[in-house]
Amino acid sequence: MKTYNLKKGVTLVIISVLLFSCTPFEDLTNDPNKATSVPPSMLLSEVLQVVNNVGGEGPWSDAQRDNQFWVISFDYYGNQDYNWGAINSYRYNTLANVVAMEKEAKGLDSQNKYEALAKFFKAYFYDYMAKRVGDIPLSESLKGDAEISITKPKYDSQKDVYTAVLDLLEAANDQITLAKSEVGTSAVLGDFFFNGDLDKWQRTINSFHLRVLINLSKKNSELSVASKFNTIISNPSKYPLLRGLEDNMVRNFGDEQGNRYELNPSSYGFNRNRNIMGATYLNLLKNNNDPRIYVVADPAPFYFNANDPKNLNAYVAANSGDDQGQMQTDSDAGKYSYPNESRYYSNFQGEPYIQIGYSEQEFTIAEAINRGWISGGNAESHYLNGIKASMQFYGVAQDDIDTFLLNSNVVYGGNNTTGLNQILTQKYIAFFNNSGRESYFNYRRTGIPAFNVGPANNNGGKIPLRWRYPVSEFENNSSNVKAALSSQFGGTDDINAQMWMIK
Repeated sequence: MKTYNLKKGVTLVIISVLLFSCTPFEDLTNDPNKATSVPPSMLLSEVLQVVNNVGGEGPWSDAQRDNQFWVISFDYYGNQDYNWGAINSYRYNTLANVVAMEKEAKGLDSQNKYEALAKFFKAYFYDYMAKRVGDIPLSESLKGDAEISITKPKYDSQKDVYTAVLDLLEAANDQITLAKSEVGTSAVLGDFFFNGDLDKWQRTINSFHLRVLINLSKKNSELSVASKFNTIISNPSKYPLLRGLEDNMVRNFGDEQGNRYELNPSSYGFNRNRNIMGATYLNLLKNNNDPRIYVVADPAPFYFNANDPKNLNAYVAANSGDDQGQMQTDSDAGKYSYPNESRYYSNFQGEPYIQIGYSEQEFTIAEAINRGWISGGNAESHYLNGIKASMQFYGVAQDDIDTFLLNSNVVYGGNNTTGLNQILTQKYIAFFNNSGRESYFNYRRTGIPAFNVGPANNNGGKIPLRWRYPVSEFENNSSNVKAALSSQFGGTDDINAQMWMIK
């Protein structure tokens, strides 16, 4: 994947005309010196840029700290605070680009390959917003250019949002199948993730579909989640899935401005001794003698013995709830493990950042089988696929993988609570610094693994269940956002309140 740096000015102007103007587009006077349309390929690249930049949730970001993969020791640069505020913004501007892409692509081919992708992006961004806050506008969203303009859209229930999301993903798979039959698998311009390969897009869409379904596991009876999941798994010719690491949807980094991995040679002096490995994550590796520990972390200098370089006692992490003052003192004394220097500070590429990946998919399928959603499936096989794929991502030697899989704590305990805990724990480990906040969402849904709380928590010893609505909504759409709060949370924008999907 190459880096894409787009000039957004023309695109944003055109989109604002297409989507938000009260004047019908066809009534506007054409200026021969100005563009009156935007190629769908350019709009697709604009949408993919948003996906690619992962909204501040990339590797070693605050989001990954909230996931308890790492902690920060310097209070000047950050904290371990779980008293979350509002999400920065919705994603309707990006969805406006998606709608514009659909309009511009009409007539290119009868099956409109861009429209197939648009259905996925709508599902992707509606899911992104809804699982963070709860109810959101959907049915009346993006209506600023309609015959009857709606500038203050009502909020749809989270149940209705996810009903629509699942319908969009089903429709996206159907349409991309038809598009492939008409234009082949490599006909989408502007795609820097898969170079226009519709087959890989279809596999990604269906893998994402499984992610959405498993995140709705508590709503099986209301949305027929198990039945929908089983339909996908039992018909691989209709719903092709990711086959291995080569199909992962990833962001690749490099030594280009704005595209360097977060930890790199130029950042060494700034964050080397303030980024500390998080105990929730590292102790899971340590307790199982997991060879990934030697790839992602360095031993604490204070405890390191050159004559015994793989002594796990030298791998010491900090708790997310620890007081930063003491943490800083211990860090200065070399008593903590930092990210592996050779892996993360020797170049600007770091490692690929997985957005939607094979390992996650395999653990998701294993969980579904464990829960009894799929008759005749082999949960252990998918569980092992997930572990192996994660270890291969880190370049762990095959002999070490084989030895690890014989560990009594790792051998699959069966389709029971023990087996489910193993699946969810290994899924969390595989998410390390990848896939945004998916590890947090899995914890929120299942409680596995247990997240650490302590004096630095600043939220009454609780891990929040949501974010507050954007401040702009209270300024521009006050009555509707307040109605949504009233129907969900008794009128309070409470970060500890349970939204519908996790009740």
